[in-house]
Amino acid sequence: MNESKITLTVTKGSLQGKEFVFAQPARCIVGRAADCDIQLPREYRAVDISRHHCELDINPPHIQVRDLGSRNGTFVNGQNIGQRPGDRPAEEADFRGCPVRELHNGDEVQVGAIVFEVKEKETPG
Repeated sequence: MNESKITLTVTKGSLQGKEFVFAQPARCIVGRAADCDIQLPREYRAVDISRHHCELDINPPHIQVRDLGSRNGTFVNGQNIGQRPGDRPAEEADFRGCPVRELHNGDEVQVGAIVFEVKEKETPG
């Protein structure tokens, strides 16, 4: 039986080279806040990366991303998949209307100046 895992490799930004590996189902919040599962450096200004920027829903070999009402949006392969209107404060962000995007092997997810590359891998079990 083959086992799948998802690896997110940071390809751009101050965390370049860092990998996040998921072999089990997980729901991860990505952002600057201390309670995020993938906490991005606070060196980035709030206008770049929100405290709770996006959510990854991982169930290897599947992975989805949804913007959580970030100010600058979450990008998949250069396309903005969601963000809150610029005149709305973070407290009023409604991410339920933001679409969920299925990710595939080789896709790039950009959050501020940080870019993750998605790798799906099956290993013999």
